[in-house]
Amino acid sequence: MRLPIPRGRRAILALGVPLGLAAAGAFVFTTVSAAPKAPAAIPDPSPGQLGPMLVLDDKVINLSTLVPGGYKYAKIGVTIELRPSAASFYDLHGADRTKQETTELAKYNDQIPLLIDAVGMTVSSHDSATLTTIDGRAKLKDELLAAAKKVLGDDVAVAVFFTNFVMQ
Repeated sequence: MRLPIPRGRRAILALGVPLGLAAAGAFVFTTVSAAPKAPAAIPDPSPGQLGPMLVLDDKVINLSTLVPGGYKYAKIGVTIELRPSAASFYDLHGADRTKQETTELAKYNDQIPLLIDAVGMTVSSHDSATLTTIDGRAKLKDELLAAAKKVLGDDVAVAVFFTNFVMQ
């Protein structure tokens, strides 16, 4: 013999069970299918801090010959400061920093030929009259940083330094 269910309870069961299951399903769906949270951005280095340094070999590059009698070649050495993969890199010292820097730089070995090409293309578009001025070299540095960002990504290349700059 079945016990009769009062009308109020029937309504609760008839509506509550499907609504509860729908809400639970929606919660599970949104939790499982939610986009992964982006990792915290690595901040720019503070004054006195430097990221890993990717040193490119010195290269002799033909200059644009727009100025007759000007220099024809530039020997350029470029080092690119990279953003580390973790902010804790800036706190490392000694052997720990050297080991982590080696690991960080190894990620970019495949891009070195592309960076060397970008340096060559950027420098060769200038003439000697431009590169003998402070403003010309500053502009070249900005262009080299933009070229490095194009190869490595906007968030990877932080700065460009000249380690050698000789005009011949």
